[in-house]
Amino acid sequence: MRTVRDIFTSAMGLMDELDAQGGARHALTEEYERRTPGIVNMMISEYRVMAGLPGSFTGVEQMEDTVLKIDDAYAIGVMHYGLAANLLVDENPAAASFYEQRYEELRNMYFARQRADEGQIGDMYGGIEFGKFGRW
Repeated sequence: MRTVRDIFTSAMGLMDELDAQGGARHALTEEYERRTPGIVNMMISEYRVMAGLPGSFTGVEQMEDTVLKIDDAYAIGVMHYGLAANLLVDENPAAASFYEQRYEELRNMYFARQRADEGQIGDMYGGIEFGKFGRW
């Protein structure tokens, strides 16, 4: 299970905001850090809708909170692009656009590879296959 900080650190790496020691937490990233939990909650909600998961979810509030019920591959391989896009939308629209496109591409690729539900297909035509309604 990944934490919000894991996703944040990956996003800071993409945005070239890591300090000399490779840390993502410093004076220049304080605003980004404050905005991160809300953006991550938005992406969790989007994930749940696209995955067809029912009901409500417990959102994250702190950077150390675990992102529950999200596949690790999605959390660390996709969500950091979405976070970077949302953090840079006002500051650097060109970079934000690139990260958003990459996020959507990876998100769609992830969901395209998920297994489909199996089930019976209901007969919506009410016996037409047996010739009950055709006189010809």
